[in-house]
Amino acid sequence: MRRKKINPWVILGYICLVVATLVVLFPLAVMVSSSFKDEMAIFDYPIKFIPENPILDNYRQLGEHFPRYIMNSFKVTIIIVIAQFITATTGGYAFAKLRWKGRDTVFLIYIGALMIPLQVYIIPQFILIRKIGLYDSHLALVLVSTFTALGTFLFKQFFMTIPDSLIESAKLDGATQIQIFTRIILPLSKPVIATQAILSFRWFWNDFFSPMIYITSEHLKTLPLGLADFASEYYTYYGPQMAASVLSIIPVMVLFFVAQKYIVQGIFTSGIKG
Repeated sequence: MRRKKINPWVILGYICLVVATLVVLFPLAVMVSSSFKDEMAIFDYPIKFIPENPILDNYRQLGEHFPRYIMNSFKVTIIIVIAQFITATTGGYAFAKLRWKGRDTVFLIYIGALMIPLQVYIIPQFILIRKIGLYDSHLALVLVSTFTALGTFLFKQFFMTIPDSLIESAKLDGATQIQIFTRIILPLSKPVIATQAILSFRWFWNDFFSPMIYITSEHLKTLPLGLADFASEYYTYYGPQMAASVLSIIPVMVLFFVAQKYIVQGIFTSGIKG
């Protein structure tokens, strides 16, 4: 019986994957371990991943405001995810399936404009938000994040893989554009919908820059702003900060593990046809 030859490149690939996994998991392991240590033990060298005297004081020190930070982040993030779902799906459908003059040119301008870094136009945007009276409100965060270039692109690419004959058949049966979009297109788009929802949730759940610009009131702070409160001008409370960071990544990790197959499937299918 002939032995099957082992491809050395396959072995090398697995080794690279294992090394990359360890590199990614190392900071996470340090963070979880540090959340159960006192301030002095956090800086022990070499690093002890299993604390000799584990404590829960870091979690107790998070304070009464921490649950409010979490609720604010959930509120803002979920509203933005829903808003981006509406704008990205309708925009992607218009660019992929509707025939109108200048469609491709408008799409390039739209994607190009939305891909400009936020730091480039943050000053005029900030002035506009103040002028319309939305400064220091969650609505300001929602308004400046309603449109997404990546989401529109993903949905456009995915909708282009749906056969036009399916839409034409629905039209022959008397279906309107809204009925085609809601009853045919969206049910077929579950993978890319899940992908966009997860990407948006992860981004805005961790977003620090926009809340830092538009939010000043304590009761309106989101989780990233709350985490920054553990660092002052003279001292940083690493233990509570690590504990808060551990709690903050739990929703993202749960969401990822529940829907990870949709991420791969959605990104793959949305890139089949250009």
